[in-house]
Amino acid sequence: MNVFVGCSSREGRNNECYNKIAEDLANFIVEGKHNYVFGGCKTGLMGKIYSIVSQSPSSKIIIAITELYKSNLDDLSYSKVYTLNTVNERKNCLISLADIMFFLPGGIGTIDEILAAIEAKRSHEHNAPIIILNVNNYFKHLICMLNQIYDEGLADYENKKLYFVANSLDEAKTYLSKVF
Repeated sequence: MNVFVGCSSREGRNNECYNKIAEDLANFIVEGKHNYVFGGCKTGLMGKIYSIVSQSPSSKIIIAITELYKSNLDDLSYSKVYTLNTVNERKNCLISLADIMFFLPGGIGTIDEILAAIEAKRSHEHNAPIIILNVNNYFKHLICMLNQIYDEGLADYENKKLYFVANSLDEAKTYLSKVF
C-alpha cells in the first residue's frame, strides 16, 4: 500500500514526541512493506521518516514535488518521482497516490493538505482513510475549528466520518484494522 504522510519539513521545538511518532510511523510502513509517499524533503519529520524507510529493501519511496523544490531530490533516493508545476497539482498527486493518509504535526502546508484531503474525500475523489495523529494535542485548535463548523451548521456532522483523529499510532492501527 502507498502510505502518504503529511508532516513538517522543518525542525520544530518539540522534537522528542514528534520524532518518536515519526519513527513509529516509519517502522509501521517498513514492517507492513508499504511504500512511503511524501513531498521529497530530507529534513523535519518528513526526513526522519525518509531516513528509516529508505533503508528498507521492501518499501518504495514515491515523491511528489513542485519544480521549485526539485533540487531537494539531489540527496534523496527514490523509486518514483512526480515533478509538478504547482502546490495544488502536487497535493492532488499525493492524494491520488495514497491508499492511506497520515498527518503528523506540521506547518501551513500540512494543514492545507489535511483540509484538501478531507474536501477531496467529501467530493468522492478518493476513499483513502485519513488519519490525523493528534500527538501532544497538536491539532487541538484545528479539531475545535472543524467542530465549530459542524456546530454552527456550516457543514454536516457526517463530515466527521471522513477522517479519524487518533492520539497514538496504536489507536490509528486499531482504526485501520476496522476499515481494511
